[in-house]
Amino acid sequence: MISCALIFSLTSCQTYHETNALTIGTKVEECFIKNLAHLEEEILPVEISIDTPVAAPQPLKDSLTLFLNETLYAFFDDGNSCHLPFETVFSKEVKQLAKHYKEAYKPYYNADNTDVRDFNYDCLDVKLATQNDIYVTYQVNSILYGEGVETTSDWVTFVKSDGHRLKELITDDDMLRFYKEHPEQRNANIWENVQYQLSDGGDIFLACNTGLLNDSVAHQYVYATGIFEDVVYPIDAILPYLSKEAQALIKENSKK
Repeated sequence: MISCALIFSLTSCQTYHETNALTIGTKVEECFIKNLAHLEEEILPVEISIDTPVAAPQPLKDSLTLFLNETLYAFFDDGNSCHLPFETVFSKEVKQLAKHYKEAYKPYYNADNTDVRDFNYDCLDVKLATQNDIYVTYQVNSILYGEGVETTSDWVTFVKSDGHRLKELITDDDMLRFYKEHPEQRNANIWENVQYQLSDGGDIFLACNTGLLNDSVAHQYVYATGIFEDVVYPIDAILPYLSKEAQALIKENSKK
């Protein structure tokens, strides 16, 4: 069994140092939450790892602070038995943000009971996936201990100049069009599953969990709960199928 600690070490993000006004400096915050008894009474840690922004233009830092608060809130708060209003737990102190949420929610989860799974996921890894002069993309890995380790990944992109989030990277229809028009870029397993769904008349969620990186688009295709396929597509091939805002960001970055 692989622990979250090992996953964090394999996916750990370099700490960036400020070199100009638009470069993000980050520092990794690692926070142990509790222990959890798993298969055959193996004890595994519930942990959080976050690349927190310590140097960034203020609008971008404000936007990242809100995003990290929302991500931690979604991890800790179930809206029912484990619930606090978001505005009361929100914090601008990003350097110890995970520890802040841990302390806020301690009365609401079983910190000393290793037999109780308190959260929807067992570990959370929020890392800076890529940055350039124009945009920065964070990757959120939600990790669940099953028979193996299941890692659900998603990405959020922020524009450096004003901090706003990219609203949409690519639609399901445009991703399907990309797959149809570029057979050389298809993942064979994903395409087979999509064709089956199309023949069955079901809805197609092809563009689920996509992320804008420097020279590619990351894609995690979800076959079913806990069953994923991770793929990347080169920017040059997929660019015409992306949203207008995403295309503009990529073209602006290519001029730098």
